[in-house]
Amino acid sequence: MQALTTLGAAIGHLFYPHVCAGCGSDKLGQDTALCWYCLDELPLTGFVDQRDNPAEKILKGRLPFDAVHAGFYLSRDSLMEDLIYQFKYKRQIALGEQLGLLLGEQLKESSRFEPEALVPVPLHPKKLRQRGYNQATIIAKGIAKIIQVPIIEQVLIRKNFSGSQTLLSRMGRWENSRSLFCIENPHRLRNKRVLLIDDVLTTGATLESCGLQLAAIPGVSVSMATACISSL
Repeated sequence: MQALTTLGAAIGHLFYPHVCAGCGSDKLGQDTALCWYCLDELPLTGFVDQRDNPAEKILKGRLPFDAVHAGFYLSRDSLMEDLIYQFKYKRQIALGEQLGLLLGEQLKESSRFEPEALVPVPLHPKKLRQRGYNQATIIAKGIAKIIQVPIIEQVLIRKNFSGSQTLLSRMGRWENSRSLFCIENPHRLRNKRVLLIDDVLTTGATLESCGLQLAAIPGVSVSMATACISSL
């Protein structure tokens, strides 16, 4: 029986190879999207225990928050840029969840982040239908597995369909994000420490807009975490 199982696994690997999303190597476990070499190459920021870190400086003075963390640096033509592209546009959902797991491990080690609820930045329903998943929710699922905190959706709502912000200027992103979000059923988050989750921090426009909405709920304190901080 074991021999048949091994043979079946080998045949399955032949037709549906499980390879590293970073380098294409097949030398990795079935429960990971990245090999040990690529995991070691991920550019850690080290922000998690650092007050007034570069992620916090982007958002300082724009909204009230307790702490901000971004797990990895994202630069042009880098491994991380390729991984984020695969995750967002090539349906590499397992890769996104692994980024969430890695981010969760970082958050777990810090006393600066003790959330009671994870809130992913929402997609508009039209964009959600087009993509098939919300990348922020996938990252939040990975975080939740590590820190054992519930994900609460359908409170922070994206009310307008804005399309992609990838090619917009910094001012364009801010203008595009300022009126995109609203709150429904605020009682679900009242008096909670909320961790707002997104994939990439660039200008901070989206986090600012979402964070302001969340901070207006009575008793809510807001922290934020993203998989990456971009220098693009």
